[in-house]
Amino acid sequence: MPLYEYKCSKCEKSFEILQRNNEKVVCPNCGGKSLEKLFSVFASNSSSVTESGGGGMPSSPGSCGTGCCGMKGH
Repeated sequence: MPLYEYKCSKCEKSFEILQRNNEKVVCPNCGGKSLEKLFSVFASNSSSVTESGGGGMPSSPGSCGTGCCGMKGH
């Protein structure tokens, strides 16, 4: 099941939902049906990460601090 992000036109809340096929989606906050599908952002290892000061792979799984995530030491 794909994960989609929406923004409700009625209450202006954003939310994510696992959506099956053509399942009708309603806002979990107010029940609104007028929704805007948002551009989903996901993490990837690309040249943009390298250009922002990252690069290389972490020294061990789950480690951070090498800068590969672009967060420089977090």
